[in-house]
Amino acid sequence: MAPKTKRMAISSMLENLSAKDFRSFGVQLRNRKEEPRVPRNKVEGKDYLDITDVLVSTFTEDGAVREAERILRELCLNDEANDLVKETGGQSSAPGSSDAGGSSSGAAGGSSCGAAGGSSSGAAVEDFLKNNEADLIQKVTEIKDKLILDSLKTKKVIDQECNDTIQKIGSLGSNEGDLQSDKHSAGQNVPVDFLPSDLRIL
Repeated sequence: MAPKTKRMAISSMLENLSAKDFRSFGVQLRNRKEEPRVPRNKVEGKDYLDITDVLVSTFTEDGAVREAERILRELCLNDEANDLVKETGGQSSAPGSSDAGGSSSGAAGGSSCGAAGGSSSGAAVEDFLKNNEADLIQKVTEIKDKLILDSLKTKKVIDQECNDTIQKIGSLGSNEGDLQSDKHSAGQNVPVDFLPSDLRIL
């Protein structure tokens, strides 16, 4: 049987990844360090056909196979990488790999895979956390601030108007000076003695 077209092989490989591995593949594609870079909006929320189009249009068909293989090996999905190379009739670009379908621990990109070979590694999670640290911290801060405000409203320490004012200013910790000046200009005294000392930011 003739090898699949490279586009078909990439598409088939992506379709057969687990949801978790597919998301990790997209994150790795989006976070590549060298040119050409792939914008976030070309990857997030896309299906396997869209990602195939992005790979081929960004890297050409030959380059798309090499990039897909690199990402798969970085995620320790060596069996999938070997299958992709075999289906496209090409040679692996990874040192120490073979087309025989076996797992290789000497993967491209410097990532090291454990004996599990075909499962995602903690390296992908670490990369994700490192590359999205600011966004994740912002989300956690927003959630914490909302929980504090909801608690203050429930205990009737603040009313809806005060809650709205605080939310307009921004997160509780980031604009303490604005909040202080707003409180004093309104001539209000907001009691905060009931809060734990690390939360007394008003």
